[in-house]
Amino acid sequence: MAVQEAAMNLIEIHKTFKTDDECTEHLAKLRWPDGVRCVTCGTDKVKQYTSSTKKQPGRKIYQCQEPSCQQQFTATAGTIFHDTHLPLTKWFMALSLLVDAKKGISAKQLQRHLHTGYKTAWYLAHRIRKAMEETDSTPLTGTVEIDETYIGGKKHTQKESWQPQI
Repeated sequence: MAVQEAAMNLIEIHKTFKTDDECTEHLAKLRWPDGVRCVTCGTDKVKQYTSSTKKQPGRKIYQCQEPSCQQQFTATAGTIFHDTHLPLTKWFMALSLLVDAKKGISAKQLQRHLHTGYKTAWYLAHRIRKAMEETDSTPLTGTVEIDETYIGGKKHTQKESWQPQI
């Protein structure tokens, strides 16, 4: 059963996810609620290692222990956060800003809020919006309720086309 959480505002995101490690832990719990599984073969025979590189010290890496697989992966593998050099804390802030903005948010505004370059903000916004696209294109059926939307209005009657009087 999926874990349902209350929506968090920007302040709560900032308080809850202060470090990349906290973000990564949260992603791992959401992705694998019953324990880490290999992203390639699906086995639960997985060992966790901590990287010791200069660029990303302390990064958690998982390795499949299945002899035929031996795949290495992280909690961000196959997600919108995969292969990013931007801290996950900024990603979480960007997600919060984009999801919470009623009328959307521009890349320029995202740039100002996150203190990043414009290209980075543009990339973040597009990657998040792409992830929010609906993959199921089946139309809605039955009674559909929509908040803050008005559909309808006065019925316009078709006037006869203008004819010159002779």
